[in-house]
Amino acid sequence: MRIAIYDNSLYINKQLVYLLKKYEEIKKICFSINSFHGNEVILSNNPNTDIAFLCVCDSVKTEIIRKFCLENSESKIIIVANIPDYRYAFQFHAFDFIPLPIREQNIFHTLDDALYYIANSSAENTFSLRTDTGLLNVKPSQIYYFEHNFRKVIISTDQGEYLGNYTLKELSSKFRPYFFDSPHKSYLVNLNHIRYIKGFDIYLDSGTILPLAQKKAVYFKSLFQQFQEKKLEII
Repeated sequence: MRIAIYDNSLYINKQLVYLLKKYEEIKKICFSINSFHGNEVILSNNPNTDIAFLCVCDSVKTEIIRKFCLENSESKIIIVANIPDYRYAFQFHAFDFIPLPIREQNIFHTLDDALYYIANSSAENTFSLRTDTGLLNVKPSQIYYFEHNFRKVIISTDQGEYLGNYTLKELSSKFRPYFFDSPHKSYLVNLNHIRYIKGFDIYLDSGTILPLAQKKAVYFKSLFQQFQEKKLEII
């Protein structure tokens, strides 16, 4: 997941980097973070960024902000400014707005929303996974789950099952932004494909039943409930 920070204030930049790294650790995901300084960088187009934090000061002109947002329409742009009105972001077609001073709760909530929309975007990323039968090009939505099995990982997809030389830790870092989580030490499952959970069984829409570890039951059931509520919010 690629994140860019556009900011003239090194203090705000350090705050954002610190909170992004904290979010990475909590969510067990991996960000590629790039920081840019100076108003002139706002004029450049950066199409490879998934999420962009645009820290606005008084010296940045309105037309520059608007141009930046329009040129980077594929990115989830989050405006950070000392203006206590969220409607400020909407005039630039930004994804969200965070007022100063920066609060951890605001950053984390916005990141949750941004990652959800990215994961469920129609322009979904395609991943290339090495398997025993060659390269598998697959979108996260096509994957049901990963299962660790005898030093191999079973990749269960709507195209069939494949064996890959990955660890669940590697796959977790790559796919957690797309709402994969671990209900058991041997599994990483796509929350989008869970129909329901009953007791310690997870029922997928593929017809497969996966185990839910007893020690993870409270955490995973709560996570799945939050995920379902988030889906209902955007319907």
